[in-house]
Amino acid sequence: MVRGGDRFLCLRSFKTDMTILTGKHPFLGATAVLHACAAAGATGGMRSAAPLGAGDAQRGLAGTALGINAKLRATSHDPMLSRVVRFALQAVARSILPTSRTAKCLRIRAFDSDVQVWKSKEHGTASYAGLQTCGSVWACPVCSAKIAERRRVELVDAMDLHKAQGGSVSLLTLTTPHQRGDVLSDLLDQQANALQAFMRDRSVKAVFVEMGHVGQVRALEVTHGRKSAKNNGWHPHFHILQFHQVKGTEADRKDWTVRLYLRWVVYCQKADLGTPSFAHGIKLDDGSKAAQYVTKWGLEDEMTKGHTKKAKTGGETPFDLLRAVLADRSDKQAFALFHEFADCFKGRRQLHWSRGLKARLFVDEKTDEQLADEKEDRASLLGCLTVDQWRNVLKVDGRGVLLEIAAKSGWNAVQRYLWFIDGAHSGTVFDTEMLKEARSLLLPE
Repeated sequence: MVRGGDRFLCLRSFKTDMTILTGKHPFLGATAVLHACAAAGATGGMRSAAPLGAGDAQRGLAGTALGINAKLRATSHDPMLSRVVRFALQAVARSILPTSRTAKCLRIRAFDSDVQVWKSKEHGTASYAGLQTCGSVWACPVCSAKIAERRRVELVDAMDLHKAQGGSVSLLTLTTPHQRGDVLSDLLDQQANALQAFMRDRSVKAVFVEMGHVGQVRALEVTHGRKSAKNNGWHPHFHILQFHQVKGTEADRKDWTVRLYLRWVVYCQKADLGTPSFAHGIKLDDGSKAAQYVTKWGLEDEMTKGHTKKAKTGGETPFDLLRAVLADRSDKQAFALFHEFADCFKGRRQLHWSRGLKARLFVDEKTDEQLADEKEDRASLLGCLTVDQWRNVLKVDGRGVLLEIAAKSGWNAVQRYLWFIDGAHSGTVFDTEMLKEARSLLLPE
């Protein structure tokens, strides 16, 4: 029987044989490697894999079994490494929300179908199909990335069409005072009340009429300031893309901002939110700022804007909190704050389009769940995994690594990875360093 340590040494030995590793030889593949390593194992003298520490295999932390540094942040230069990190963060979310749909996302087969691996012809990235998705834009780093990018495309197309018709777009940002002791759910309710009254106000509507208001798209974002000097707690705020006909001069924009601010103050006070400052409570930026906001939305670490982006110094987005737990499992505060965030935002829409705007700008009505289930455009099927192979992948937290190998090294390398982790779900254990090196051996240098 070939044991974990034997497989590791065999896999390493084949790194030097590029004909086999790159899959260019027409006859040698995963089976040949298996036979060769089995023969090598029969010679004896090889160490078996050291067992994982207590509970390591169950924690779902990609910083261990996925073979990546827990503090590593992905960059847009390597979308597949970003995808590995997202799976790592999803595993953290699963540990925080064990009974949620996110805990089952991309783990359970859909309708007993095969687990499929697809590769995008356009982007060269790999993805799964045949698995259940949660479609949570708030709690799931994997679904959120996919949904947010598609929503970004919708916004870009809508803005382009509106501008082609002679219209303009502005970005209105509304913020309220907030304190360390604020409860997020209460703060959100107060802000919702203030915003609803603000939008109904006659003076606000008069400003919109002057702007030639056509419609708006509203997004709610939130950060937490636990690492800032003042630590003013949760900081939810609104970003509103205003579609209008009148571009206006700089003087017009300043006038509109002041008039809107005076009404925003009134409704913040009525909602017991305090008095927002003019410097921080409201901003009305021109079309260039609106375009920058939408263009960057969805691109931070190939993830999403808003609750997923990397916050400014001292602040943390909800997905920053997941990163904190990934880096330090003992960060109970980050654990609790993300749980609070997920509970408060469950069921909320990420974007609110004003009535009739989607139809006017020919934007399809698609739910988050539909977007999360869509395969990448122009993707080809690389292969399918058996039930036992998928169980092995889950056991070693290898979902992201398998996709990375598929995208960069091809299906033959995936088969070798599957052979290497064979038996994981039935008791074979793998040393963390072995998994890291197996990943590196199967990826191009």
